[in-house]
Order: sequence, then C-alpha cells, then structure tokens
Amino acid sequence: MISLVNFLFFLSIILNVYFISVILHKKGFPQPLSRNLVSLTLSILIAGSIALLLVSFESYKILSVSLIQLLVSGSFIGYIFFHKIDLRLNPIAGWDKSGNLFTNVILALLLLSAGVMYSLFPIEYIKGDRDHGLYVAFGSKIQKTGGLNFDDFRYQDLTKVLGNNIIYGYPAIHSDYSPQDPLVPIGSLSPRFYPLFPTYLALSADLFGLDAMFRVNSIFGVLSLVFIFLIAKKWVGPWGALTAVFFCAFNPAQLWNVRTTLSEPLGQLLILFSSYLALYFFRKDKGWMIFAGGILGLSSFNRIDSLIYFPAIVIFVSYLLFLRKKSLWRGFNFLFGYSAISVLGVLYGYINSKPYMVDLWKSKQLLKLTLFCVFSSILLSGLLFFSNLKMGKQSIELFKNTILKNKKILRIVILSCIFLLITFAYSIQPVISNAENLSDAFYFKKNSFIFFLLYVPLPLVLLGIGGYDLLVFRKQSSGSLVFLLLGSLLSFVYFYDPSIYPDHFWASRRWVLFPIPFACIMGVVGLYSLPIKRRAIKSALIALALVGYTYHLYNRNRLIFFERMLSGYSEEFERLSTSLPSEKAIYFTKKQDLASPLRYLSGRDTYLIHETRPFLENAIKLIELGWNVYLIDEDPNLEDGPVTLEKIDKIRLEGNYPLDSVNHYPNILLYRGTFLQVYKLGFNPKPFAQEKRSISIDPSQFAYMLKTVRSERKNQANVYEEMKGYDYYIPKNPIGRFRAEFEGEVLDQATFSVTANQSSSIIFPESPGIGDSKKMSIEFSVENSETDDVQIRFHTKKDRQAVLKSLQLSRIP
Repeated sequence: MISLVNFLFFLSIILNVYFISVILHKKGFPQPLSRNLVSLTLSILIAGSIALLLVSFESYKILSVSLIQLLVSGSFIGYIFFHKIDLRLNPIAGWDKSGNLFTNVILALLLLSAGVMYSLFPIEYIKGDRDHGLYVAFGSKIQKTGGLNFDDFRYQDLTKVLGNNIIYGYPAIHSDYSPQDPLVPIGSLSPRFYPLFPTYLALSADLFGLDAMFRVNSIFGVLSLVFIFLIAKKWVGPWGALTAVFFCAFNPAQLWNVRTTLSEPLGQLLILFSSYLALYFFRKDKGWMIFAGGILGLSSFNRIDSLIYFPAIVIFVSYLLFLRKKSLWRGFNFLFGYSAISVLGVLYGYINSKPYMVDLWKSKQLLKLTLFCVFSSILLSGLLFFSNLKMGKQSIELFKNTILKNKKILRIVILSCIFLLITFAYSIQPVISNAENLSDAFYFKKNSFIFFLLYVPLPLVLLGIGGYDLLVFRKQSSGSLVFLLLGSLLSFVYFYDPSIYPDHFWASRRWVLFPIPFACIMGVVGLYSLPIKRRAIKSALIALALVGYTYHLYNRNRLIFFERMLSGYSEEFERLSTSLPSEKAIYFTKKQDLASPLRYLSGRDTYLIHETRPFLENAIKLIELGWNVYLIDEDPNLEDGPVTLEKIDKIRLEGNYPLDSVNHYPNILLYRGTFLQVYKLGFNPKPFAQEKRSISIDPSQFAYMLKTVRSERKNQANVYEEMKGYDYYIPKNPIGRFRAEFEGEVLDQATFSVTANQSSSIIFPESPGIGDSKKMSIEFSVENSETDDVQIRFHTKKDRQAVLKSLQLSRIP
C-alpha cells in the first residue's frame, strides 16, 4: 500500500510538471531550463499547498494529497483541451543548440556537487529546545495525526495530582489566550510557528521515513541555485551567473542552514522564485504579476516576518507611480497577489497559533511589523490620491523630469550613501559599542554587520555597490527592482535587529533567508559589470576574486564540510519508538530538549516537570490510578523513599556538533553525548527509607560528555579535550555542603566545576581542586531550597591528559 501511495504521489507530480510546462510553452516560455524549473517548482508548491489545506482541517493524509494532485492534473488537461493547446511537448523544446554547452555542463556539475553536499551530510538536530528539532516534531505530528491539534485532556488529571510541578505544553507549544473551555480548565495548546515547512517535513516522512526530513531543504536549496543562475544570467551573462551560483552554493551559512530542518531555505526559494517571475513577466501580460506576487505571499504561511516584504513592494509600486506610470498596474497586480495570500496566512496564524501572535505583539516585534505595513499602506494611498489631483500630476511630472535631468548627481548620492552606511557599520559602530561595554547579545545586535562579514567577505559586499549601479542606473530594468528592494530592505532590517540569539551558525539563519544570497549575487553583478575596457585586466580581477572567495570558503567550511552532525539522534529516537513500553505508559522528564521529540516522533506520552523531588512525592497517586509511570533522568543512581525506581532502558543521544560560539566564528567541533536513564516507578514497601549519605560512581555513569573532535584554533592549549558531567539528584533537604572526591591520574592538571538546576546556574566556578595527582576534592554549598539537582563537571585540556577513575560524593555533616 505504501509503495502504491508513493507511486501515485510521484505520478501526480510528474503529470503536473509536464502539463504546466505545456501551458508555459504556449504562454511564451521558450527556454527549457526556465520552463521546466518553473514547472517543477510550481508542482512542489502545489503539493505543499494541498497538504497545508488538509492540515488546516486536521485531515492530512499522503493518499489524499496524491488524489487531489491527480485532480489538479485533470484540471490542467481540461485547460489544455479547452484552449486547444498541443499536448505534445519535447522537454528540451526550445533549447538553443548554438548556446554554450560548456556553461550548461558546469551548471549541472555545480548543482550536483551542491546537492551532494546538502543531502549527504544533514544536521539531525532532534532536540525540542530549538527550532530545528521543533520543526521535526511538528512534521511528525502532522504525519501521524493529520493535523496540529496538540490538546491533551490528560493535563487536567495530571494537574490535580502534580500541581504546579507539571509544565503545561512544551517549548513552542503553549497554552492559548482564548476563553477557556470549561471541560479543559487549563486551556488548549497551540504551536508557536507557521505550518508550511513542517507540512513538507510530514510529506517527506510519509514518502521515505524520518531520515528524509533532514534532506527536504536540499531540494529547496538546489532549486534556489537554479533561480539564482537564471536571475544573474539576465544581468551579467552565463559566466557571471555561474560565479553567483558557486558563491551562493557553498557559502558557509547556506551550507549549514540547508542541511538543517529550518524554514529559511524554503523562504529563500519563495523570494527567488517570485523575483525571477517578476523579472521575466514584467514586460509581458500584466496579469502574470498577480501570480508572481501570490508566490511571494506563500511566505506568510512559512514565516511571520514575511510581512516585512509589504513595505518593499510598496516602494516598488511608488517607483512605478513616479517614474514608470505606464507599468503601474503591473506593480499593483504584484502587490495584490502578495497581499491576498498574505492576509490568508495572517488569519491562519491567528486562528492556529494565537499564543505565538500574542507573544510577538507583547514583545513589540509584531507591533513594529504591523505599524510598518500600516504606514506603508497609508503612504501609498496618499500618493495615489495626490497623483490624481491636478497639482499632483504636475508635481509628479516635475519630479520625474528633475530626476532624469539630474541622474548623474542622484547616482553619486545614492552610491555614496550605501558606501557610507557600510563604512559606518564596519568602522564606526564597533568603536561606539566597545565604549559602551555591552553584553554579548547587545554587542551582536549593535554590530551584526561585522558578524555578517564572517559569511560574506567585505570586498564582495563593496562590489555589491556596483551591482546597485548596474540595476538602478545602467540597466534600468523595473522588473529587477523586486529583487533589489526585497534584498535591500531585508538586509537593513536584519542588520538593524537580527532578533536571534547570537551564537553561530544559529545567527546566520536570519541572513540566509535573503541577505546572504543577495549580497553574493550583487557582489558578482558588481564584479562582472566593472566599467573596465581592457578585457585582460577585468578577467584578472575576476580570477582574483574567485581565488580569494574560494580561499574564504575553504577557511569557513573545513570544520563542517564533510560532517554529519548529531548523527546518532535519529537512530536513537527510532529505536525508542519500539523499545520503550507503551501499554498504559506515561513518561515524565525535566529535559525540555527530549520531551516533545519523544512524544511526537517516538510516540510515547511524555510530559515535562519542573522538579524531580515533588514529582516522586506524588507519583504514587498516578500509579494508583492504573498508569505505568516512568521517569527519565540523568542520575544513574537515582532512588527515593516514596517509590521504587527500576532501570528499564538507557537513552543515548550523541553526535558531533560545533561548540556554541557567540560573536566569533565556530572553530571547534565537539562530540556531544547525553546519557539518560529510564526508570519504572513502583510502590515502595518502605516509604521512609533513609537517604544515603554518599555514593560512589565510575566515569561510565556520567550523564554528559563533551570531547573535542577537531579544532581550528591556533592556540591548542586552551582547547577542551574532554568534559564530563555527573548529574546528581538531591532527594531532600537540598541546602547544605557537599564534598566531591576524585581518584585518577594527573588530576592536578584537571579543573572542576558544579552547576545546578539543569546547568542553569553555577554554584562552583571552574577551578583546580585540593589534593594531589592521584586524589583531588572540591567542596561546594547548595543554598537555594529550590535546587533539584547538581552537575559535577570534570574538565581536561589538550595538553593536560588527566584521567578520572572514580568519584565519591557525600554530604558534609
């Protein structure tokens, strides 16, 4: 049955690609590359849109998507016969045989290489603490249930038993703010995200399994590269377009983000696709511009910040009003197509992700976007009203004539302003920020441009000024302005306020949406359009830029180029979906990165709790209700009085991942291992058992491990070779003094630290212990009565090969 469904799905995709290509050929798309690319991209978007519609009604199924796609194919056939279009079409019809076969071969090799790099080395980030893992969990939820209804009536009973210790929901799955249902006094759950990308993840999982989710973006990434080629080719020819593809394909931010399960690569594709359609159709039938705008409007189902596109389109329409009034309706059609779809996306978000919208409004991010759009609408309405007045018509004509007469002055002013902005962001703003003594997060926000240059080198950004010169003043292609204005506005907004935690590569996801490919393309356009008459000099400069950028890519990519990150995660979650008990089973954990993936991927009812101690005190009531109760915790020696704890399984989450780097480029690749115990809870015949005063463990019982896999740092002495953490649950009376005694070799070369409450607070900063090379000890105090656990950490460094053999932990009376 599965193979038949897959066959129907791909059959419908192939039929839609072919029929759309036939229609486009009739409508004036002669070139096979552009025609087939548009057909394929539209077919993929149609499949996603159909699936999204079904998700809205909680009725998604891959078979339903396939059958509806076949109906769409039937409608295309009806259109073809009704308009008497020849159904026969050679896929390469229109190919210019006199064209440069060599450039086509190079493009194919570039796309193949990029596809291999994107798809063979995915980032399997299945952790519920950040968007990568959340999107995977949401995609799995859609696949298994057909929708995004996260309501769970069991929370009502759990709250009665566990009180405030139960966490209602998960990261990015929160309670809504609507009037509460009397049957669900806590409220209902809804997601803090937009659904288009998770819908594609659900499709991929249905077709090829969990592993396919990590490769969805490789499809969007390769399609984006072809659109980059077609866009740049119109401005600087095939060789310049190939250079743009190369610069974008292996950019470190592009390489990283396309390998992840994040929504930005899909958003990037929609911008490039819409920009290409606007560029191609601007001088053709104006109705096509509605279609181009509608494609961009699909972004509103993918990301809330797509509202920022609206002011860019308003500027585009205003430009046409003042300088290209004959083409004004083309701009209006583009704006209408975008707005119509965007309004639907906003309504969908309000209905299905209300907490997300409310929180964004309270944080003033959505408020700023709304005011920006409202102001743009009022401004455009005012300009239109003014343009219909006699005085307005005269003023617009005068403005147009003034611009045309002073074109050279305007050219100098605009290009100088761009240069001065770059100079300020690169040279002056960092000096101002250094004087203000800012925190890392604020320093990143104030100086995001200099961190953007970690991904796009400054010379390429400066060459982009030449790209502005070509598109605005020399080529004067109005259709190019959609690309130019979207790139300019998104770059300015995300430099001014990146709105993201400043650890790289995470920070690059905002810029990869469009500023990074925009800067690369504009830099290449500026490079190939340099007004140098001597061909030898210009070719030498282009060759120098290619060599320099290749060296830049080598330095930035060598840490991650052939690495499959967190490769053990998907295999472990697939194992857990069959190995963990499911009959009347209910799981609890404090691990926010584990709970939602375990529930929505592995299908085990898992709930988040704040603290272990109050949970164990009340868990007996859940057992009495007939549940098989399980606890997932880090402490391998966990035991407590009210219940018995029987180890039934161990969870191993491991793989390589870069060291979190704030305000500097990642330069260390670490092995990260988290090892958790799964306990089954039972009745304890001796509920008042005395607490053990000491425990003895060996290194195999440590719950957390970091180990350097590769380092690009020049000073190797400062690189951690290994860090182990032992998580200890404090059964009762957390306030007091503790002693940790270590035995091993060369311990005088090691350092030690202690954190508390899942590493959220430091109670003993990293420092040497007291003792000798064989035995070492540290003492620390727990002063907060809310402390539930401590993690004792053992650090070794590259040049200090300390070996830990055992750890003895005890209270100091």
